[in-house]
Amino acid sequence: MTVRIGNMFFSDWASLPFEGGWTDTFIFRISSPACLPPYVYTPLLRRLASHTRRKRRSASLWIQVDGPGGWYAGELRRSLRGLQLPYAVTRGEWLNFLDFSFRPWLGYGPSQPPPKMELPAAPVSPEELRCLQVLGRMVKGDEGELASLTGLSLEGVQAILPALAEQKLVVHKVGETIYRGGQPVRSHDRTPLWHLTRPGLSLALRSWGVPKNVSFNSRKECNLYQIGSKHRHISRLWPAWLQAAWPQAEIWAGWCEVGIPGSSMVPDGLAWGEVQGHEALFWLEVGDEHKSRQQIAAQMRQRLQAGRRVCKTSGVDLVFVLLGPRWVRDSARRGCSRLTDDVAIVMADWKRFGELPVVEWGAVRNQGD
Repeated sequence: MTVRIGNMFFSDWASLPFEGGWTDTFIFRISSPACLPPYVYTPLLRRLASHTRRKRRSASLWIQVDGPGGWYAGELRRSLRGLQLPYAVTRGEWLNFLDFSFRPWLGYGPSQPPPKMELPAAPVSPEELRCLQVLGRMVKGDEGELASLTGLSLEGVQAILPALAEQKLVVHKVGETIYRGGQPVRSHDRTPLWHLTRPGLSLALRSWGVPKNVSFNSRKECNLYQIGSKHRHISRLWPAWLQAAWPQAEIWAGWCEVGIPGSSMVPDGLAWGEVQGHEALFWLEVGDEHKSRQQIAAQMRQRLQAGRRVCKTSGVDLVFVLLGPRWVRDSARRGCSRLTDDVAIVMADWKRFGELPVVEWGAVRNQGD
């Protein structure tokens, strides 16, 4: 039941009994496979919370995450610290009173429900919607990149995109120049790529729970000026690369160029899943051939430390992967030291798609050694 509060809307609403009183709780549902990392929701949720608090002082917020593991919901919870509204983030639809960030308002009886609203069903299949969602983050991309980041087969994506084009939800074209710091940057596009049309973007935004006329630019990949480059193409293939290399691992979601709050380092690719019984983040760096050996080693050390901090905070293990030519991998290895049993480093040739050495916790595995 979608409900409205002012010009904002939520997935549902409930007045929950706690300690002899009743809450006034607005529900926002998030699907972890919907092609967005957890951090991008933070500005949207803060705006929704601020608006709701002004309209309804008794309100509390309950964010329900649909997905396996604990990392996604945990990162959402951490990213909302300081929110001036009681909030809870849970996996699924079971809530404990202690899940709230602080005590919610409690009335003597059930709260007055907010107005209901009817949202039309999306005129596309779940697989088609997944393609719209990933393009809403990518801005533009090719079939292989979409297949990787949606988790769909390449054949499936190749069938879906023309159908979406017939509905005028996507278009296949050479993109316009992307601007960086107000200055035009030469487009890397050499062939047409898939883009969303305005109606396609609208469907993607509504599927994420974004009200009309509300900005959601945080959804986009970082460093958009790199789209179409070899570096970005490899990064976008990261989830598919993992699934091809390690079929025994479970890859629940994957993204390219993810900005992480509290970290100055942006991983080229980030995937989340489970390997060898460990819930883990799969952090990808694509080697840079234009730096010296000393710079490569220093950068490896910095990025590995950033990945370890992120995983230590969230309580999951880290699989750190470097893809690049042999000399870059050999140089980066100098930046790997004092590994613990919750970290595995894997290095492989960036030209050999779907090939990675086996994970060994507390060690470095370099393809060809």
